[in-house]
Amino acid sequence: MIRIQSGRLKGRTLPLPDPGRVRPTSGKVRSAVLNMLQSDLSGAVFWDLFAGSGAVGLEAFSRGADQVLFLEKEPDLVRTLSSWIKRELPMESSHFTPVCGDISLLFESPRTLPDIIFADPPYGYPGWSALLNALHENAILSHHFIMVLEYHRKDSLPWESLPHWGCRILSHHIYGESGVSLLLPSLR
Repeated sequence: MIRIQSGRLKGRTLPLPDPGRVRPTSGKVRSAVLNMLQSDLSGAVFWDLFAGSGAVGLEAFSRGADQVLFLEKEPDLVRTLSSWIKRELPMESSHFTPVCGDISLLFESPRTLPDIIFADPPYGYPGWSALLNALHENAILSHHFIMVLEYHRKDSLPWESLPHWGCRILSHHIYGESGVSLLLPSLR
């Protein structure tokens, strides 16, 4: 089981997805990332890309985010997360939008722009450039935002292209096998 570690949902547990298919963000990394974001979470629109279990987005909500969009391509994970929200948080379910599919689905209909984007694809993910380019081309990265990238510490990311996408690195952190980078708009 995955346990929400802090905030108003502290202690609630989520089902653990099949570890052969999903690598949930560890509690240590979730806690560290959300501690870094704490001053920006209140009332935020939070996008949890590659959501898996949904633990990061739910932890963000628990700590004060107002709206959480979960993007996950595996239908059974989206169903499990949606069922958990309806069962465990029926009065707050309007604060959550689970979306089954890839990043292109986010641009097919108007959505509230995110304040915080958390992207945690599988380790060794080859599509970082395409992901960041899609966010840039659809004007997601053209306003005030914070983006958190989680990746295997040995993965190669397109750091040299960040200025083209209007981003700059605020910080890099290593937690065991995980690398975490916080990005901000270049002008912020």
